[in-house]
Amino acid sequence: MTAWMKKQAFLMIFLALLFLASDLTAGIMIRPGFKLGGGISSNFGQDTYQQRWQTSLQAGVFVELYLRNRLSALVELNFVRKGSVYRLDSDGLEYVERYLFDYLEVPVLVKYYFASMKRLQFYAYAGPSVALNLKARLKVTFDDLEETVVVDNLQGTDLLLNGGAGAAMTLKPGSLILEVRYSHGLKSVATEPEADIRNKSLILLAGFRF
Repeated sequence: MTAWMKKQAFLMIFLALLFLASDLTAGIMIRPGFKLGGGISSNFGQDTYQQRWQTSLQAGVFVELYLRNRLSALVELNFVRKGSVYRLDSDGLEYVERYLFDYLEVPVLVKYYFASMKRLQFYAYAGPSVALNLKARLKVTFDDLEETVVVDNLQGTDLLLNGGAGAAMTLKPGSLILEVRYSHGLKSVATEPEADIRNKSLILLAGFRF
């Protein structure tokens, strides 16, 4: 299956889940929205060596289903760029390996609104996410020379656990959202059976809920 076909299949599954959710939750308030932001990401595990944090980004859409007074469920579809960087300085020259991993990620989160104040609501959330590997590459820089190669020893999917907190400010057409999220890889993304290389990221997100 080609990368394009994988993306289309992933999107169709997501849309089908949304349709099923809307059919099963008739009478429950459903509110869509979008988020985007940036932060830092890195790789960790027994088979990583001196990997450092590098910049990361995320953008996507979501649907929030209000289940009870303070409880809701959240399904998102996000483009996420992750990776890590390795730096080595020798004799005044810098050698840099920068891993760039692009994922299409679907988190399923449970959100709890624990406090409110005038137009502000404060919440915390947690839940798993499944990510589809769209593109992976290694960018090597040394002595002003740069080369990019495709990383082909990365698994096609990733599984993560997410947790975060945020605030929503009610406006006339909807709510302005600001939140922070930490994602922790639950499995190795390397294709080698014995290798242990996992993703982690810390992201600051801003968005709007209609």
